[in-house]
Amino acid sequence: MKSINIRCGSDIRDSLVEAGFDGAFLEWGDPVCRGPVPRDLEGEEYRAVRAQYIAQWEILSETVARARLTREANALETLGGYDRILLWFEHDLYDQSVLIDFLSRLSDRPRILEKMRLMSVDRFDGEERFIGFGQLSPQQLASLSGRDTAVTAEMVDLAVRAWDAFRQPDPSTLFTLTGEDLSVLPFLKGALLRHLQEFPNTRNGLGLTEELMLKAVADGAETGVGVFRKMYSETEPMPFLGDVMFFRDMEHLIEGTKPALQAAGDWRDPLELTTFGKALLRGEQDWVRTNGINEWRGGVHLVGNGPLWRWSDADGRPVHA
Repeated sequence: MKSINIRCGSDIRDSLVEAGFDGAFLEWGDPVCRGPVPRDLEGEEYRAVRAQYIAQWEILSETVARARLTREANALETLGGYDRILLWFEHDLYDQSVLIDFLSRLSDRPRILEKMRLMSVDRFDGEERFIGFGQLSPQQLASLSGRDTAVTAEMVDLAVRAWDAFRQPDPSTLFTLTGEDLSVLPFLKGALLRHLQEFPNTRNGLGLTEELMLKAVADGAETGVGVFRKMYSETEPMPFLGDVMFFRDMEHLIEGTKPALQAAGDWRDPLELTTFGKALLRGEQDWVRTNGINEWRGGVHLVGNGPLWRWSDADGRPVHA
């Protein structure tokens, strides 16, 4: 049987071989949980926008990023040659957003979909805090054998609807979707709600990641690495950002016109809250009204000083304010 394993990163490529999951490996890794995914663009135009955004992290040039995205898109054409396609996507926002993107692209290819199995978990016995497959040993991964489930038409239909809602310029459609029965993709609801919490909060204009960063410094984390460790081991309800993405968000708080964090250089140096940062945590100041914003959350372009789409803890939903 000719098999292929598909994952939104290369973190478990070698471990899967040692664990006995034979076959080829495809990394489908565009991190669509961050940056623009405009609904009106497809194909080369869409990949150009994504590559331009990814290049801002300074780990890939725009040309290399675009070439990688093109290779991944072309790889879809090879999947018909496999007898078994095993998808490795855990519960968090990074993986679930990539999953709905991936499945929606194959929604009109039933002969490929019928060969697919999904390995998706949100916990692992013996791991007090499960973050993802990458933390598991080959032996632990091997113990998951047989826990995969067939990818059904219902899963694909939901992925198509969710991906379309994710790319809408208004988050109301996505929020409405979270009120439906999404149990065929059991971790999708939590991931989408976590996505909506990345919108500026009505209380202080910070997304949840940004607020948790400031709280970590207030609680004694001394550097960016300390903040990362504290959040991923304790305070972040659903860790989903890779380190490069995480520290890019932190730089935003250091380099703002009126910064919330102060450092001699960057996140590698000792950090402390500015007076403004302390006021943000008390809800006495607003990051967006003071510094403005130019960020994408799915298909929503958040730009300017407001009013714009925000997340309201009090209402438990996105509001325009």
